[in-house]
Amino acid sequence: MNTMNDIDYKLKVAAQEGDINLLYTLIEEDPYVLEYIDLIPFVETPLHIAASMGHVQFATEIMRLKPSFAWKLNQQGFSPIHLALQNNQKSMVLRFVDMNKELVRIKGKEGLTPLHLACQSGEIDLLANFLFVCPNSIEDVTVRGETALHIAVKNEHYESLHVLVGWLKTTRQRGAREFEKLVLNYKDEKGNTVLHISALNNDLKALRLLVKTKINLNAKNSENSTALDIAASSEIKGILLSAGAKPSSKVKDVSKLEDKLRSNVTILDKMLIYILRIRKDISEEQRNAFLIVATLIATATYQSALSPPGGVYQGNAGDYNNNVKNNTSLNSKEVGKSVISEGDFFYLINFEYTFTFVINHDNISFDTKWINRWFIVHTNLFGFAYCYVYNMRLISPTSTTSTFNLVMVHVFNFLHSSVYWSIFIVYKRLKVNGKDREIKIRNRLGGNKW
Repeated sequence: MNTMNDIDYKLKVAAQEGDINLLYTLIEEDPYVLEYIDLIPFVETPLHIAASMGHVQFATEIMRLKPSFAWKLNQQGFSPIHLALQNNQKSMVLRFVDMNKELVRIKGKEGLTPLHLACQSGEIDLLANFLFVCPNSIEDVTVRGETALHIAVKNEHYESLHVLVGWLKTTRQRGAREFEKLVLNYKDEKGNTVLHISALNNDLKALRLLVKTKINLNAKNSENSTALDIAASSEIKGILLSAGAKPSSKVKDVSKLEDKLRSNVTILDKMLIYILRIRKDISEEQRNAFLIVATLIATATYQSALSPPGGVYQGNAGDYNNNVKNNTSLNSKEVGKSVISEGDFFYLINFEYTFTFVINHDNISFDTKWINRWFIVHTNLFGFAYCYVYNMRLISPTSTTSTFNLVMVHVFNFLHSSVYWSIFIVYKRLKVNGKDREIKIRNRLGGNKW
């Protein structure tokens, strides 16, 4: 009977040779042979050996039997996919990713992921594949706070950097614009952005590529230096200056958190805080209620647009006889047209009905952010009320009531404009100062670094 050491030795031989039959022979002898290995936190599994050797079928069989082996780190801090990359076993790497795309994000020694290793070695085909199957992998940073872009520039792999920047520019995931800016401007443990690294390394190609992106040309590192301050050559400085970069002495320091907390709260800040508090407290039922209100407004507006004040010209025989008796003519082209004047009709339909209906339609169809819905619903409630008052003016039987409703029209117009611009200003402040999406991304990236 084979001892445990004998079985372990034969299991290693099976992995080195990619012998699936020998694997099952050993499982017959001891059904728990793979379980014993799985109990060890850091261990070289048969999957590590097969991945290093490029035995794709054997590795696939092991992963099918013990998926947890793919996440195991050996005593040197590497997973099977890390070893496959280090040994240039591309077919093995692609098989790992096909079976579990999240393996692109597994962190080995010093926090290096397979995406980082691909940037480090300049394997742009694997890099593009990783980004395609697992877009969030670009968020991962090493223990030194380095993104994949930092690694590409530090290892002077311009093509890897080019692929990463190209992916950031073309990605269509939610919050892509903010995400692109944050990844480009992320700082490592020394506070250096990828622009600092390229300026310090005198990497002209990387620098020319980066200055055309959304990277912050005047970001400061931990030593309070911009990329222009640490530029390694006059040519680098020339590129940065032509792009609009400044020395640190001419760059205003970003307000610190403690300074912001001690500053006076303005009226706009109070409005912003109020809206953000509402946002935190709002429930899913309330969000759904906003959509219901928007739908009702759109329905009512649609109906009132088809039934304008005063109705439309009719084409029946009675109307024709009455027009003949009164010596008036009714052109056949006017049948079914609104009886109100052209100016009133144009103003009512194009500036009220169409605006209210189309905005609500977009709001319902595209299901925008809740705060956009909140703004749109409340704005359109004013617009809908405006429609009502304007209609009342058109059908008023006397000049007194018409004048009164005309005044009400102007009052509603003032209120509508005031609310609209208030919303616009507060929303802009919300985008600039709130940055909820950016905060989430920064947290995922590992910290609040700019």
